[in-house]
Amino acid sequence: MEFGFLSVIPSVLAIVLALVTKNVFLALFASLLVGNFMLSGYSLIGMLEGTKNMIVGVFSSSSSTSIIILLTLGGMFYLIEKADGLKGFTALMIKKRSVVKSRVGAELFTWLIGVLVFIDGTLSVMITGSISRPLTKAFGISPEKTAWIVHSTATPMSILIPIAAYGPYIASFIEAQGIANPTGQMVQGIAFNFYCILAVIGVAVVILLKKDFGPMKQAEAAYMAAAPSAGAADEADEVNGDPAKAKFLLIPMVLMILVTIAYIFYSGGGSLMGGDAETGLIFGIMAGSIYTIVAMTVEKMGSLMDNIGIFITGCGNMMDIVTVMVFAYALSDLLGALGTAGYLSDALVKLISPAIFTAVAFLFTCLISFSTGSSAGTIAIMMPILLPMAMTLNVHIPMIVGAIAGGAVFGDHTSPISDTTIMSCSSTDCDVVSHVKTQLPYSLCFAGAAIVLYLILGFVL
Repeated sequence: MEFGFLSVIPSVLAIVLALVTKNVFLALFASLLVGNFMLSGYSLIGMLEGTKNMIVGVFSSSSSTSIIILLTLGGMFYLIEKADGLKGFTALMIKKRSVVKSRVGAELFTWLIGVLVFIDGTLSVMITGSISRPLTKAFGISPEKTAWIVHSTATPMSILIPIAAYGPYIASFIEAQGIANPTGQMVQGIAFNFYCILAVIGVAVVILLKKDFGPMKQAEAAYMAAAPSAGAADEADEVNGDPAKAKFLLIPMVLMILVTIAYIFYSGGGSLMGGDAETGLIFGIMAGSIYTIVAMTVEKMGSLMDNIGIFITGCGNMMDIVTVMVFAYALSDLLGALGTAGYLSDALVKLISPAIFTAVAFLFTCLISFSTGSSAGTIAIMMPILLPMAMTLNVHIPMIVGAIAGGAVFGDHTSPISDTTIMSCSSTDCDVVSHVKTQLPYSLCFAGAAIVLYLILGFVL
């Protein structure tokens, strides 16, 4: 059945309800019901059965791997928190080594972590947010500002670095179109991913110039006005932590990253480009968790069973966010069944012109990623559609690859139903809707600048 314009209703409903009710769970669930009502031929029983099947189906798909990663990561970070690893690290940075001395320093440190931890978008935002949260809190920086820095560095970097998870993923779609040297085309496309490049650089510029604007400026002012002494109090609490306990953060993190990279290298037959990053992440997280459990037991910070219990409790603490993610993944499947992305992309054909093709392609990719909340899903949809069109119109292939990748990340940054939006908020203690509202003006500025660059290059290349 063709739904045409009606296929857009569930995604629009999810976004509007999330912004109006400030309840992402309700927004996603209502959208699932409405979409399945349409799919079932407007049957109430069919609506309920379809919604149930889509939710259950998430656990039998590859999306369940992300859920396992999130649960185990929650368990590991709860162990680190209980061992005072976060407080110890903050004390080490602020007091012992005087690495971070100011608000700007805390913000730049968060930016640097986001740039360096690029293995996977999901993992990057969780790691960056969890490490930076006590630092930014100590200097009275709002959760909204922290979430923006985390989200606008960690996610773009995971797509800009070719050895990260997105590199082989994008190259596979290029290869599927019969384009020669797909890896080379993917690497060249990085230079044309203007949105992601501008997002990473833009965050650093705003931090250095201290020029917040729009809802972000209001959020920062409100945060300080609501608790003018909160920054000083938090700083005193964190600095009084034991710097020696920073090892409970640093060693598990290093171990997790090393095991992850080692497994990716092993599973890829000696190549990081072709390895299984998701399985590597699970093994890495478990290695870090096992070390922390054993180390806490050896130092008599509870019995072995007590510390295993802490890990399990940490996993359980992630259930709220996991529930939202399950609904978000189910909504993604629903939109696929309704043909939402296909309907939106068909409109692109009516605007064909080689000179403006890349700019229009980027704009439509932004729209689809915003509607679906999935960067990976958007890439999977748009690459097979846009690459053949680009070849027919003789449009520069690396530029269209960069435009699709950047447009896909735009949706990650602006949609309240995006998994990385939800995870960024979870790791930084920020409200989802508040994060979207404060980050949106910056994302629109970066996207607008990217469109201008694509228009200019469209007439040059």
